[in-house]
Amino acid sequence: MRKLKHQFDFCIIGGGLAGTCAAIAAARHGIRTALVQDRPVLGGNASSEIRMWICGAEGQDVRETGIVEEIMLENYYRNTNLSFSIWDSILYEKVKQEDNLSLFLNCTCLDGTMDGNTLVSVKCWQMTTQTFHILEASYFADCSGDSVLAEITGAQYTMGRESRLQYGESIAPETADKKTMGMSCLFQIREYPQKQTFIPPKWAYRYETEEELKHHEHNLENNFWWIELGGTQDCIYDTEELKDELLKISFGVWDHIKNHGDHGADNWNIDWIGFLPGKRESRRYIGEYVITQHDVESEGRFDDIVAYGGWTMDDHFPEGFRYQDGVSTIWHPAPSPWGIPFNAY
Repeated sequence: MRKLKHQFDFCIIGGGLAGTCAAIAAARHGIRTALVQDRPVLGGNASSEIRMWICGAEGQDVRETGIVEEIMLENYYRNTNLSFSIWDSILYEKVKQEDNLSLFLNCTCLDGTMDGNTLVSVKCWQMTTQTFHILEASYFADCSGDSVLAEITGAQYTMGRESRLQYGESIAPETADKKTMGMSCLFQIREYPQKQTFIPPKWAYRYETEEELKHHEHNLENNFWWIELGGTQDCIYDTEELKDELLKISFGVWDHIKNHGDHGADNWNIDWIGFLPGKRESRRYIGEYVITQHDVESEGRFDDIVAYGGWTMDDHFPEGFRYQDGVSTIWHPAPSPWGIPFNAY
């Protein structure tokens, strides 16, 4: 197999929205930057593969700014039908047009080389070119969502829920555990001018009664985000198994909406379904400072604010779709925006 070595100032692992914006910003400041993405498109959960739109800023006169807004405005101008494929191309274009930025798509980070406590290079496999890329850099950023560099470098991280006593958080569980929020295979539906027939695959689950889905929405206006699994398993190592289950559930839910009872869906049918689960939570680095419930509720008034959060403290119960004691998500209120300090992880 071919092996190529590259030298950069800055190497970013993960081409989701965070990694993409970080790479563009660095390149515009004259920093020779590499952006490594293990998928064929950029955007992560906001890409055409998962299709979760950008909606972090909530409240009156609050909106995304900076490079995120720049990309969104370009998308609204050129992508009037809001096609996710065109959105992919706009993200791709924004990265490719930067002179100081090298993009490695379909490229997975496999290993790294340490000099003491310092990461000096990463080894990545690009499946389309069957090439190992050795990327040396002075600085690295892990924007993978799974903190893939944590295990490679031995950096400290955690996974799951802290106990209520650890940070004095009233909404935390009494006992710490390894449970997380789950993941979803989102799907989209389309309305047609005439009645549509849906024949479910034989391997899909069947939900013939309202009782079986009594805790879940039948709203045709959302992307079925509430079909969620993985919080009680390992959201990294069990992903393929969970994807299979999510597809069985998703097709089963749509079969119920279409074929079992009147849900106003006669002229609707599935237009797209994701085969790559959208992930909500995974490994988390432990850095100099850990943001807690109290920081959010007090508006994050730090002296070294570098970014802002704007979403509620939504708590997706780990059981997700299989939670049977009522609504499976609680949206704990939070001010919008609230500050995020430089030294927080």
